[in-house]
Formats: sequence, C-alpha cells, structure tokens
Amino acid sequence: MTEENRERNAGAKQEHHGQIRTDTSRFNDQGLTKRNEEFMYQLNKILDQRDYTGEQRNVKVDDTLNKLKEGQKTGQTAKQLFGTPTAHADELINGPAKNTNGDGTEPAGFWPTAADSALSILAIFTAMYVILGFFSKQPAQQSGQMGIVGILIVSIVFGLGWSWLTPMLNPTDRRKRLPLWRILLAMAGLLVLILVLFMGVSLLPPVVNPILPAWLYILLALAAFGADLWLRRRFNIIGGMFANPNNARNRQNQRK
Repeated sequence: MTEENRERNAGAKQEHHGQIRTDTSRFNDQGLTKRNEEFMYQLNKILDQRDYTGEQRNVKVDDTLNKLKEGQKTGQTAKQLFGTPTAHADELINGPAKNTNGDGTEPAGFWPTAADSALSILAIFTAMYVILGFFSKQPAQQSGQMGIVGILIVSIVFGLGWSWLTPMLNPTDRRKRLPLWRILLAMAGLLVLILVLFMGVSLLPPVVNPILPAWLYILLALAAFGADLWLRRRFNIIGGMFANPNNARNRQNQRK
C-alpha cells in the first residue's frame, strides 16, 4: 500500500459524530483499475464533504462497487457507468435525476417531436415551392416540383425518423450515449430512406399526387409554420431540427 493510500484511508476511517463512514481501504484489494479505484476514493471524499453518513451510505457505496466490478469485466469504466464522482454522489444522496431537457422541464416525447419535425419540413417544402411557382418560367412538372401527397409522405416519414434519432444525438443521460459509428449509421439509414421515398413519390401519377397552385402552397406554409409554433409552446419542445442548441442553457439562466 502506498503512502498516499495510507493517508487516504486514515482520513476515511475517521468517524463523524459517531456515524458510519465508508472505509476506503477495502477498495485497494478489490481488483479495480487505478482509475476506478480513484473514482471510488473521489466519490467517498465528496460524500464526506456533504456529510452523507450512516448505514444507508455504506449500502449504496457497496452497490456502486459491485456494479463497477461487474462493468469492469466487460471493459466499462466508472465514467461510462456512473458519470463523474460528483454526479453519482448527487444521485446517491438525492436519488436518480429526472429525465429533463437540462432546464428542469420534461422532454416533449416521441410524438410531439415527430410532429414538430414533420411540420418544419412541410413548411420548408411548401415555402420553396411558392418561390418556384412564382419565379420559375418552366411548367411545374418540368421544374422538378413534388406533388402535395409526396410532400406530406416525406414530411411525415422524416418527422418520425428524426424523432427516433433525437435520443441518439442528444441523450438526456450522457452515460447512455451511443458510439459515433452507430449514430452515423442511423443517420445514413434515414437519409437513404428519404431518398428512396423521393424517387418513389415522383412515380405517382399527377391525379394521385397533384402539384398545387403557388397561392395554396403559401397557405400551407403559413399553416404549417403556425401549427409548429403552437406545438412547440404547447409541449415545451426545446430540441428539434432547427432549434438553437443553447435554448435550454438560456432558459436555465433566465430562471436563476
């Protein structure tokens, strides 16, 4: 045992007003890696600083130690399992953190997020076709415009796909972040699906997939944009395709 460990253990064994504190000396012979052993020491140091003592603390620390030893067998580190020592100390003392957006609000959920993304795409497509309708000198079919049924199908599928991707891109629990290759693979899969849809809906006959006049696209764009604004306020949607990533941080600062 090194001199540094002796000093740590001597400090950890001191009792605080007769209450039980975790003896960190037992972590030295648990087969932990140096980093995981350091995690356990830092965790107990933080618990000491916050005067979290008693038998309940020992039970929770033992549970952490057991999970850490099991995770170590499969190559998982303490940071992957529990985050930082400070974050895990908060969880031990206050219980698991709620699944929030970062400003204390609950996430909108799959379906509101899907509707938000679908309405955003619908507003963009219809606004783009307004411009094409007014300024293009070619007939609508020749200018490459998509019919209204195709726009709706692509918007809905993209909305569902983006809502599926959102937890991968911005997980509420950083410990559950997926590897980058899996995220890129999922994004590539969604892109391929959208491209296939584009080609598929372009084959639909005009009677099934008509191209609307420009003034109707104006109404659709305004309606989609207005509905999306209402939806984001109604369900407190902070994320989304075109949201500012600092929105949650700004809201949190406004609350302080």
